[in-house]
Amino acid sequence: MDLKQKQDFQEEVETFLDQYQIHDLFDYLLKELLIDRPEEPIDYLISKLQSKRRRRLFLIGGIGSRRRQIARELSSRFQIEKIFLLDHLKAEVKKSGKHGAAIQKAWNTGSYIPDNIILDIMMPHIEELEKKGSSYILEGFPRTRVQGLALQRAGIIPDRLVLMVPSESEIRAGVIERMNELVPVKQDNQNSIFERAIQEFSYHANGIRTAYNTQVYEMSATGETSVISSQIFRVFLAKGRSKAPRKPPKVIILGPPGSGRSSLATSLANSYGLTFVSTLQLLRDQVNRKTETGRNVSAIINTGERVPDYIMTELVRSRLKEPDCRINGWVLDGYPKTIEQARSLREFKIIPSHVLFLECADALVYERIEQRRLDPLTGIYYNVTSLPEDEGIRSRVVFMSEDHHENVKKRLSAYKEHYVKIHAEYSGHVTNIKADLDFQAVVDISRDVIESSILPDND
Repeated sequence: MDLKQKQDFQEEVETFLDQYQIHDLFDYLLKELLIDRPEEPIDYLISKLQSKRRRRLFLIGGIGSRRRQIARELSSRFQIEKIFLLDHLKAEVKKSGKHGAAIQKAWNTGSYIPDNIILDIMMPHIEELEKKGSSYILEGFPRTRVQGLALQRAGIIPDRLVLMVPSESEIRAGVIERMNELVPVKQDNQNSIFERAIQEFSYHANGIRTAYNTQVYEMSATGETSVISSQIFRVFLAKGRSKAPRKPPKVIILGPPGSGRSSLATSLANSYGLTFVSTLQLLRDQVNRKTETGRNVSAIINTGERVPDYIMTELVRSRLKEPDCRINGWVLDGYPKTIEQARSLREFKIIPSHVLFLECADALVYERIEQRRLDPLTGIYYNVTSLPEDEGIRSRVVFMSEDHHENVKKRLSAYKEHYVKIHAEYSGHVTNIKADLDFQAVVDISRDVIESSILPDND
């Protein structure tokens, strides 16, 4: 099989997986197969399909009390078990176990507890959950590269590992909090304890990065706990970074003119590294380059009439087949506009993973379009009531001819004419979103939709 045949075969596989919305399931099964390497792989896969999918979530770094609060919230939201490192260390000290004195000594000096002690205490609890096939969140562990490698050797691989990175002041606050809680006698050498804590965190965080590489999701531990919790929740829902084949999102955004499609598409492209494909920009590019297609569509664009399907389909098909779209995934703004265009995409085996319909009342459509201006240099729309202070942008922005009321009326009518059929064509991929919400709320809902394909209860 030559290189082109391999590429064609891979594209066929990915198209099939996307068509039946089983790419994430395939990714999960392949990862589990490579980790466990069963002697009877067929029986193993059948068993996996018949059982509830197990999830392992690791949360480390940051200030202990905040991290534990977030872990409790995540455990409740995902309905999974939780294992808190500190709880088991306290229990060992309280019962005066064989490691109790060493743990207390480490607390007194503000230093890390030796790896062998941590592993000796934690592994039995983790192995018990593994035997039961339970999903769980592991809080505060592993803290070092040695601990991480020990888990890997045991075949315990996280779906997500979040490393909360605190500032130096937060590390100090965490040390004070821990000493007030765990150290019976106030220490005189607190400054040296602070310095050691900062150095040890930096050293061991690098060890975790080395052990888990691309599986590590880092985020600042600074800010409101509720905000950080929400961000971590998104990470735990997001597509993983396993070495099994992954398919980046292919998102179509549809809605009437002025519904905010382009703004949403740009935001999602930036969030996920997708290629932003705008049909309007594709057409304008043809006009600016003075191609034959550009000459044919120039007059059509200015009158608000619909560009013929055969022109639009070929422009979009060619763009989505380019390497950046195939590798990074894409977000397509405002296409397809007709059922014929949608069916043409299917014939070309271009199948979206998500289709977002923005719902917008007619009055709001007219209001938004009357107030918007286009920067022809960047293709970005601005509201005339809140233009940037940049004089260059202010001098460039223009009111587009297609935005005149009668032209908008035609486009709105055409959108409504084809809405029901296109919605039905993509019924398995569609989400409707109210476009009159705050823009950030629209973005958040859209991101939840894209990331929700790995919710544990949907496996």
